[in-house]
Amino acid sequence: MTVVKGRTSPDEQKAYQDGAYRHGYTGSVAIPRVDLWIAAFLGLRRQDSAVGGVADPSSLGMSQVFAFLCSCALVVAALAANASRLGEGWAVPTFYCAIAAIFLPAAARIIHPRASRLERLALIVIVTSALFVVRVIRAPVAFIDHDEFLHWATVNDILETGRLFLPNPLLPVSPLYPGLELITSALVNLSGLSVFAAGLIVLAAARMMLMLALFLLFEKITDSARIASIACLIYMGSSTFLLFDVHYSYESLAIPMLAAVLLASESQRMEPGDAAGWPTVVATVVLILALAATHHLTSYFCTALLCATAVMECLRQGASAMQKRRAILLASVAVIAPVAWSKIVGNPTGSYILPVLEGGIHEVAQLVSSSTSTRKLFVSDTGALAPAWQRYLTMAGVALICLGLLTGFLRSLVFNGQHRNASILWPPTRWRLWRSSLLQILVLVTLAYPVSIIFRLTRSGWEIGNRIGSLSFLGVAIVVAVAVAAFWHGTSRGWLRATALAAAATTVLIAGVISSEGPRILVPAGYEVSADSSSIEPMGISAARWTRQWLGGQHFAADRINRLLLSTYGRQKVSTTLESGQDTSMAITAADLGPMERKLLIDSGVGFVMVDLRLTTGLPGVGVYFDGGAQDRNHTVPLQSSSLLKFNSEPDIDRTFDNGFMVIFDIGRLGKARQPAVARKRTGEPVQSLERTDGDLQ
Repeated sequence: MTVVKGRTSPDEQKAYQDGAYRHGYTGSVAIPRVDLWIAAFLGLRRQDSAVGGVADPSSLGMSQVFAFLCSCALVVAALAANASRLGEGWAVPTFYCAIAAIFLPAAARIIHPRASRLERLALIVIVTSALFVVRVIRAPVAFIDHDEFLHWATVNDILETGRLFLPNPLLPVSPLYPGLELITSALVNLSGLSVFAAGLIVLAAARMMLMLALFLLFEKITDSARIASIACLIYMGSSTFLLFDVHYSYESLAIPMLAAVLLASESQRMEPGDAAGWPTVVATVVLILALAATHHLTSYFCTALLCATAVMECLRQGASAMQKRRAILLASVAVIAPVAWSKIVGNPTGSYILPVLEGGIHEVAQLVSSSTSTRKLFVSDTGALAPAWQRYLTMAGVALICLGLLTGFLRSLVFNGQHRNASILWPPTRWRLWRSSLLQILVLVTLAYPVSIIFRLTRSGWEIGNRIGSLSFLGVAIVVAVAVAAFWHGTSRGWLRATALAAAATTVLIAGVISSEGPRILVPAGYEVSADSSSIEPMGISAARWTRQWLGGQHFAADRINRLLLSTYGRQKVSTTLESGQDTSMAITAADLGPMERKLLIDSGVGFVMVDLRLTTGLPGVGVYFDGGAQDRNHTVPLQSSSLLKFNSEPDIDRTFDNGFMVIFDIGRLGKARQPAVARKRTGEPVQSLERTDGDLQ
């Protein structure tokens, strides 16, 4: 190598020579070469991806101490949740601090190379359990999140009728993928528990299954317990991990099943002998079939992963013919299973997925062409700006993930090479030499993460970005973990660097939670307009229960929140555009009940209309009051009480219920010939009424 002379001390020259020797350069060097630093930063050579050993694999280490620290943090989280219900302003920041206190100490210990395999696994279990308890603290007695009500209604149908595939107007696709509901209903029938209690047990088991399966999967494809445990930590930074993926929703069970499928498929590939892996192959096929009946999108993602893995396995040098046949078999089953199930049950996913996808792509195209976003960052639909600390933490979390991907993408590909002292990137003859085809695919999956960020900048595509981000984190976790273990921490044995990296991982975790929940992570002291969990309160629940007791089963039109309560607590049929295509909100919010509004209500088959006058007190927290149609998203001012109470002046409409804020109108005689008035037989409590005739909310 050519020596370039410069003004450097002998010590500096010797230090750089040592670094050059480690990279395979034996010549004397005086001035650092930029290309060597870039190669080391990106991890282009095998020695840059080396991971140190660990301690005795049978030691639990300090896991008991960390379990005690987690329990103390949970006490703080419970106090913060209670303070939020009392209206204390410090509740939300304290709740986030409690989450950080659960995560940070264990993360520092896991990143440190002295922790044993058993201790790492114990810490993953402790942190996973503690974070699930955080979900219970947030909603300890009942379901409060929007998607939970959709699946709760399906469980109620199964328990009451003993039949599957009954229509669910809240989410027509839910009864067609009843994996979660079947397990819950079986547990309810066997134990006598409530749906909420049984659902929590199922969700807790699914969450533990997810993290154990991910740890074992990452360990198999990297052959390192340290990288596997760090990857589990990074995966917890997904925006859907802490709360969304433990909602009572089919995805909360489907993601653990996906991890189990990948683990089983990788296990059979690594089993020696041609016949030894067939029992595992059968188990994998059963899991694929179960996943196909549990969640559509996760099943499609599983199909993509297994098909891509089969292609890579066929290209991989050294793969046996049996390994290739098994990979192709699993990929074929993964393709056939969701398609066959869709044909059997008549899957309507396209009717509600495609419009959202088209809207998101259209807004992304507008964003790229005009550089203007249809969604303001950190600004809610009501115009409220997120606190500064939440904005900065969210941006810091995204930046840290991007930095981890930058230093881990090529490093992970090199790490996956078969030859210890050579890069798989050069020469081209080594491009097909890798140990795990699945790891290659997971590294490529990380390319979807920037796409999810772009979708999050749009209004229609935010949910798409949220789902893409959670699935892409399977790859993000392993890539960033390789970067942490092989580059950012390296061969250090001190606690300072491990603690700094743990703080960065904690920032990613908190940033993910903020991007998903933000200020609404806790139940507030008062009712908020159309804000999902912040709108579930005793008044609406009481009104829904009243309908079940005194009206029986009827057909209702109501706003976004009350239709959830009517369907679950009231066991009423509700009108939604997903089911009937009729947007009854146009009739409810119209200034007058004209011929078009009458026809809309008659054609939809609605017998009762529930109006909530609290909707007139503010803009909707989630952007919509009703189904989210084109007209529903155009509200710039709150609804008018005179519009909601226009039914009072109609002679063929009766006011059946009125508690001061919530009014139920009987429109069963709407459009029919009037009959002579007949005195009604009193069947229960007298109708509550404020005799409101002028249409004003006092």
